[in-house]
Amino acid sequence: MADDIPEKPDFESLLRTGFRWPTEGDAPFTQSENWEQNAYIDRFGHGRIVMMMAGDLMVAQVARDRHDGDVLVFPVVFNYRQFIELSLKFLIATYGHTVGIKAEWNTHDLKSLWETFLKVLEGYGHDDAEGAAAIVEEIILEFAKVDPRSFSYRYPVDTKSNPVLPAHQEIDFHRLADVMHGLDGYFSGCDGYLDDLQKRGRDGKAGQSN
Repeated sequence: MADDIPEKPDFESLLRTGFRWPTEGDAPFTQSENWEQNAYIDRFGHGRIVMMMAGDLMVAQVARDRHDGDVLVFPVVFNYRQFIELSLKFLIATYGHTVGIKAEWNTHDLKSLWETFLKVLEGYGHDDAEGAAAIVEEIILEFAKVDPRSFSYRYPVDTKSNPVLPAHQEIDFHRLADVMHGLDGYFSGCDGYLDDLQKRGRDGKAGQSN
C-alpha cells in the first residue's frame, strides 16, 4: 500500500542534476499525476498579489541561505516593482472610470501612474489626514528612480547595448520586504475604501467627472 504513495519531489536535487541533453518528448508545460509537483495557475486571479508573494518567497529563501541573495536580488526587486505597477494600474482601472479617469495599461512609468492614482483619490474626495500618501509617494518615486522603465533588474544592457548599472551595490532584503508589506497594506486599504465609495455612488466627489 505504501508503495502506491508517490514520493515527495525533491526540487533541489532536480536543480543539481548533471549534464542533460534535450530528448524526444520533452514538453515544458505538462501536468503530473503527483499533485505536489504541479503549480496551480489561477486564470482569473489577482496578478499583483502573485508578484508580492513571489518576492516574499524569494526573500524567505535568502533568509535560509544568505548566498542566494546575490542571485535572487534581480527577480526580487523586479517582482516588487511589478507589484507596485500592477497595483496602481488595477486601482486606476477599477475606480478611475467612476470619476472620469481612464485606465493606463500602456505605461511602465511609476511616477505617472502614481500621479494618476492621486487624481483618482482626489476625484473621490479623499482627505489624506494621516499623511500616508506622502510616505507611499516617496517609496514609489524611489523605485521609479532605481528602475525607471522596468528594465534595470531584467536586462544587463539596454536596447542600444549599453550596460544597465544597478543604482545600489547592496540591498537589505529584510527591510525591503517589510516596506513592501506596508505598501501592500496601503493598496489593500485603498481598494476597500474606494470599493465602498464606488458602491455607494456618493460621498465626496465620487461619481463626478474631472
